[in-house]
Amino acid sequence: MRTLRSYADPVLTCQFSGEFEAGLLCDSEAEWSAMQAAGLGLSNAVLRDYRELAEIPRDLRVLALVGKGHNGGDALLACDHILKERSGSRVYVLLSASPDRIKPLARKAFDQLDGRAELLVLEGGESVAEIQSELARFSGGCDFHICLDGLVGFNFKPPLRVPISNLIAAVNGYAGIRLRAAVDLPSGCGDVSDSQSFRADFTYATGIVKRGLFEGNASCGRVRYLDLGFFADEAAGVASSEYILTSRVLAPMQQLRPAEADKRTFGHLFIVGGSAGMPGALLMSVRAAVRSGVGLVTAFAPTSVVASLAAQVPEAMWVAWPETDAGTLSASGCSLLWERLTQATAVLCGPGLGQGTDVSDLVQQIAVRVRQPLLLDADALQPEFLVKLSERGEAFGPVVLTPHMGEFMRMCGLVESDYSSDSLREFSGRYRVLTVLKCAHTRICDGTNLVYNLSGGPVLSRGGSGDLLAGLTGGQLAQGFDSAFESVAQGVALHGAAAECLARDKGQCLVAAPQLLEYLPQVLREL
Repeated sequence: MRTLRSYADPVLTCQFSGEFEAGLLCDSEAEWSAMQAAGLGLSNAVLRDYRELAEIPRDLRVLALVGKGHNGGDALLACDHILKERSGSRVYVLLSASPDRIKPLARKAFDQLDGRAELLVLEGGESVAEIQSELARFSGGCDFHICLDGLVGFNFKPPLRVPISNLIAAVNGYAGIRLRAAVDLPSGCGDVSDSQSFRADFTYATGIVKRGLFEGNASCGRVRYLDLGFFADEAAGVASSEYILTSRVLAPMQQLRPAEADKRTFGHLFIVGGSAGMPGALLMSVRAAVRSGVGLVTAFAPTSVVASLAAQVPEAMWVAWPETDAGTLSASGCSLLWERLTQATAVLCGPGLGQGTDVSDLVQQIAVRVRQPLLLDADALQPEFLVKLSERGEAFGPVVLTPHMGEFMRMCGLVESDYSSDSLREFSGRYRVLTVLKCAHTRICDGTNLVYNLSGGPVLSRGGSGDLLAGLTGGQLAQGFDSAFESVAQGVALHGAAAECLARDKGQCLVAAPQLLEYLPQVLREL
């Protein structure tokens, strides 16, 4: 059985990260090797992410903001790789200090560019307006496609001082930059952040993901983890209760399936949901489930819509459920579920259910009678149902909840958003559930461990994304991998990675959520 450490790496404070790196990178040769890996990873990642915005132009223009430390060295090495790999690219290096004042390894990276970059060195007294004027002159009046921030490292202690403070203010307010990327942490961020930090679209955490990236700091943008192998042999000695989900979680899905396998080998997911007014939510969950790798899917849907839904997903088995006058599932139809329940290896309840007395009765019965792993989503996420979960026997399977923040607030009785780790742990522990809190960095929590998923992005900010996630995750639960936590993590990882493939291929805006299903095979092929 795989442990959490098999597919997740720890999140650490800046202070502990410094101590850990000092012990791991014990000489300049090790530091230089890590910088080279970071530079290569950074160049590949930022070019890949730029494709969510547009195709990479032939005349790619990259602005590197370089300070005295190793973050600047990482940015310079990334620029070196870009120049080597993409003919026609141009690099503009803006140094916050003269080259002879930067650290030796950063200077080594600077020298490696060997005059192939345009250079601008700040004298130190320039105002914000003067720096912006210099940027316009520097670029020849053209936009920079990418800006790499390598000014200040994670050892930063506020406040920011001139000239760095003026430079960050100038770049933050400069319109001629299409994508803004921070190396490791946005300059000005750390365990304690400055109010005027670099505003990044992406932050590329090099080697270690710092906890400050998840402290509600919007200037970090989307977080990427550049795995430099720091935890390949060291993770067992690092104490943490927060982790980053890595692509290693999907490794079991890359294996050849047994030659003697049949559809029953890979589980049977039951999905209870839908209503006359919201049949689409159930349809999307079923479509996602049949693409999840599960062997069988049975969907229970209102009588008035079941025929039309079945025609659209004939791979699933469909059961017509009596409905109320409002078009929701009637509690009187529960016998349809009970008489088939022994066939299921997991049950998903909620997509498109709607609300009402019958729906409430139905969900509460499912909560206490379904012994299999149970996933509750959407309209099945009501405060009154949580109490019923405590009545589940010790031998019952785990319960997974997949709320977005609005649903989480409703269940917790909150009046404002609360993304804190403590709040999520307390909720998951109190109700003995595994919670998937859907947000910019989706969090999976079992009451003790908390894992961040970094994939996905704004392309998922549209109706139907949650229904797809429920179907994919339910399918993983039904297949019965090593643990419920791992199964849920696989569903979340698949969903996010496929969404990014969609965004890189079609863009973030003019797409529909179900399109991500077509990219699921690509996710495993590209690991």
